[in-house]
Amino acid sequence: MGGIRRRVSRPNRLWKYLSHQRYYVAIVAALLVVVGVLLAVSSSLADYGPNLGLNLGADLIGTIVVLFLIAPLINRADQDKEKRRERFHHHEFMNEVETAQDRVRILELWLDLLQDEYKETFVNAVRAALDRGIDVRILILDPDAEAAEQRNRDLHGQTNVMANILDNLRVLYGEFVRVPASRNIEIRVYSALPPVQMYQTDDHVVVSFYPVDVTSWNAEQYHTSQSSQLGTFVSAKFDELWEAHSTRTLEQFMKVAVIVETGSEQKAYRLPFVTRGQTTYVNGREIIEHHAATGIGGLAARVVIGNAHGHREERGPYQLTQPNHAHDEVRKLFERKYGPDHHEMLLELVEVPARG
Repeated sequence: MGGIRRRVSRPNRLWKYLSHQRYYVAIVAALLVVVGVLLAVSSSLADYGPNLGLNLGADLIGTIVVLFLIAPLINRADQDKEKRRERFHHHEFMNEVETAQDRVRILELWLDLLQDEYKETFVNAVRAALDRGIDVRILILDPDAEAAEQRNRDLHGQTNVMANILDNLRVLYGEFVRVPASRNIEIRVYSALPPVQMYQTDDHVVVSFYPVDVTSWNAEQYHTSQSSQLGTFVSAKFDELWEAHSTRTLEQFMKVAVIVETGSEQKAYRLPFVTRGQTTYVNGREIIEHHAATGIGGLAARVVIGNAHGHREERGPYQLTQPNHAHDEVRKLFERKYGPDHHEMLLELVEVPARG
């Protein structure tokens, strides 16, 4: 009985398979009909048999060449584009940056390349790329974003994510923004946690994810091309974050635009700043020096908040005053953001209540 069931099930399985492939079966059937008609029409021609044999032989040889010679080469090329490695190869990527011919794009929380023994080599590699006119774009996570705190929890205190990001931003600002190294480099700060990290040179893309307990460069790395499905996906994510409304330039992250009003006159300043709760504090040394004769008492100010696309939003009015509390906490925030060598003269922006 078991043998009978097996003999019955085979036609059933075949019929079930063919029913799911009706579209392809119909195409094959139509092609067979066309071939049959063409063979019938051409059967009356002279030398029908030799010509048919010659054409079929040529087609057979072409099929064999494709199946056994060309197809393996194509498959091998595809496999070369999709490689997996156990961890990120720092020196290999830096060499690729130094010799890039078109572009360099990086999407990360923070760059291990800007720390310890890699820092000098990586900065020099980027400078070499910029000297050749290569377009460089770097996206780093905002250290004040919730995503930074989430990643810090994921790593269970193995490293201080926010401190690492701020250290990166200070280095990038000092090397490429404060004294512009080239117009071909753009560095932006984004807020949302990306699904992947991406390191790209020309068409070569290295992708990794953010596993719990392991930094991304110590996790499995996927090497692919920009035209692959994975490459297309991560490139789209890079573009989304690059164009997001909340994304700022590194210059906007490091300094805020403050417009000070003195009577009918206005003067704009770009000042280092931090926020504590809902309050903004600026390094007001430039303002204090400019108003040394009259003092800052009663000075009104507005703040201009912008994003990477040039959108501007004015906030205020505020009154500039020297803070009489929380000095230590605010100074620690300045040191955390700008480094221990930063010396500030604190001014607090106190919101002026709207008149009723």
